[in-house]
Amino acid sequence: MAQKFILQMLVPHTRRANVNPIVLETSDWNFDAVPDEELIACCYWEYARESAFIRALRERCMKEKRADGDRDKELHQDLQRVQSIGYPAWMFLHGFFCPPDGVLPDAFPLREGEVHRLTGSFPKPWQKLTKEERAYRAYVPPRGVVDLRELVPFNRGYSLHAKDIIKTVATRERLCDEANDEIRRQYPTLPEEAMVQLKKYPDTQPSVVYESGTEATVVEICWRIFTNEEIVQSFRKWVKENRPKDISGPNDKGHKARDWRVALERLGMMRLLHIYPLSEMEAGCAEGWKLYRRREWYKERRRAGELFRALFPFLSKTDRPLSWATKGGRSR
Repeated sequence: MAQKFILQMLVPHTRRANVNPIVLETSDWNFDAVPDEELIACCYWEYARESAFIRALRERCMKEKRADGDRDKELHQDLQRVQSIGYPAWMFLHGFFCPPDGVLPDAFPLREGEVHRLTGSFPKPWQKLTKEERAYRAYVPPRGVVDLRELVPFNRGYSLHAKDIIKTVATRERLCDEANDEIRRQYPTLPEEAMVQLKKYPDTQPSVVYESGTEATVVEICWRIFTNEEIVQSFRKWVKENRPKDISGPNDKGHKARDWRVALERLGMMRLLHIYPLSEMEAGCAEGWKLYRRREWYKERRRAGELFRALFPFLSKTDRPLSWATKGGRSR
C-alpha cells in the first residue's frame, strides 16, 4: 500500500477560500507510468495542484455553483487570468464547476459501460483519474478539445462557417466596390481589362479567419483527375503560400516528451524534499531515494520552481509551489 504523508500548505493571507492539505502518495512523485501522450497534460495538472491560487479557485467555482444569493464578483476575472495561458488551461480548469468526482446536471447521459470523461476531479493526482478522463484531458493542441469539439489540423467545415463566409464576403465586396469606384476616378481612361490585369482591384477571398486562428474557406478539389498524393502535394503548396502571416505558428520548444517527463521528475523530488530532509530520504522513502538518488535534488527542485512560474505567469510574483519549503529548512 502506498505511503501517505501530509504536506504543509503555504497559503498566503488572502481572501481566497480555505484549501485542504495535499496528501502525498507514490503517484505524486513517481511518474514513470505516465505514457508519453499524457505527459503535457499531466505536467500542467500536477503543477497546478501546487498552486494555492488555483486550488482556491476550484473551491470558489464549486461554491459559486451552489450559491443562491451572494456571488463571487472576482471569480470571472480570476478565471480569465488562468485562461490567459491559452489552451493549456483547459487541461485542468475544465470541470471546476463540477462537484468532486461528479458531473454537471446537464452532462450527456451515459450508455452502458461508459464513464464520464470530464468530472470535477481536480485536485486529485493525475494518475488517480480514470483512463477515459486522462485521455480526454490529454488531447491538447496541436490536437485539442475546445467546447467539446476535437481540434484537428484540417477538417470539413460546418454550415455555420458557410454563413460566416457569405456574410464576410458580402462586407468585403461592398468595401471592394467602394475602392473600385475610387480607382476608376483615379484612372478614368484605363480599360477595365487593364485594371484587372494590373491588380488595381482588391481581391475578395471566400474565407473567414476567426480570432482563434482557425480559417474557414471554400476549396475546389478535382477528385476524378488527380491522385491522393497529387492533391496532398498541391495542398502542401497552398498552405505555404496562404498561411496567414499575422498568426504565429506553434512553438515546439520544450515539447519533447523527455522534457516534460523531466519536469515531472523535478516536481516529484520537490515534493519528497518537502517531507524529508535529504539526509534522511533513503531511510524515510527508500523507493524515492532509489528513483532519484543520482540527481542533484536541490538544483532540480529549483528548476521545478522556475517551471511553476513559467507555466502559470498569471500568478503573483510571491506565489510559490505548495511543496516549495523543504523539510531540511530551505525556503529559497
